[in-house]
Amino acid sequence: MNPQHISSPDDLVTTHEATRQGFLEQAFAKTEKAEAYLEDAILLKEALDEVPHVGSLIEMHPIRDHLMAAAGFSTKAQSHLSDAELDESLGRVLTSIAEKASDGWRDEILYRYLLTKGDSLGGSMRNLTGAMAGEQLIKAILVPLHQQGAEPAISRSDTGKIQSISWDDRVLLFDKKPRFINKSVDVILLHASGSAGPPINSPDSFLACGELKGGIDPAGADEHWKTAKSALDRIRTAFKNTPPSLFFVAAAIQAAMAVEIFEQLETGALGHAANLNSPSQLSDLASWLVSL
Repeated sequence: MNPQHISSPDDLVTTHEATRQGFLEQAFAKTEKAEAYLEDAILLKEALDEVPHVGSLIEMHPIRDHLMAAAGFSTKAQSHLSDAELDESLGRVLTSIAEKASDGWRDEILYRYLLTKGDSLGGSMRNLTGAMAGEQLIKAILVPLHQQGAEPAISRSDTGKIQSISWDDRVLLFDKKPRFINKSVDVILLHASGSAGPPINSPDSFLACGELKGGIDPAGADEHWKTAKSALDRIRTAFKNTPPSLFFVAAAIQAAMAVEIFEQLETGALGHAANLNSPSQLSDLASWLVSL
């Protein structure tokens, strides 16, 4: 039996308006996040303007992290080198930059810093996209829970990302890696009784597992679905007996993948699905999860 608001593959396809709105929201979010990077870049530019020659940079500890970024040393790379090794390596890279850029070495260091931080901003945006998708799902789930008079508890990480929501003898977990599946699962619904904590490694406690993809770019939609299919197949094979109900939620769903999703709904391979941009579909999925 198909979900209430999905009668054909077309119902799953992301509309042009939803795609446009999604890109607009991403642009606003990226603009806001970029402000901190730009402020740091201005401080770096001001500090560089005060330096008489490139050899003096090694002694400028307040901008050391900025210089490391400009020189291309990742946090992981820095963790494998001693302070003396880092100073020596950083000096060699900065000297090389200065030799090639001549009098423009200050600007060259600044540009390289911005290039590195631009990549960091991209990674930050990908994490934000996933977090926002989780927020949307939680918001939808809270509605039927409040209607039932439940008092759900939401747990978040130090960065504010949702880790779980629990009510009665149910707990919904995000981005967890059960030992018997050995891969991270986007969303897991468990039957959890007592105070021993979520039985994440007990197959009998699993009620549902789902893949949640928040990216709005149509160009990446098919790849997200392929990744999700592999993950869902892995979950099915991890259970010796009957697997839990499986579901798929995404912001970007294109026509070809919509046909495949619809077929899996009809065969029962998927218990539910929803387009993240469809309030009615998301609401129906949330009510379904709460009813399990």
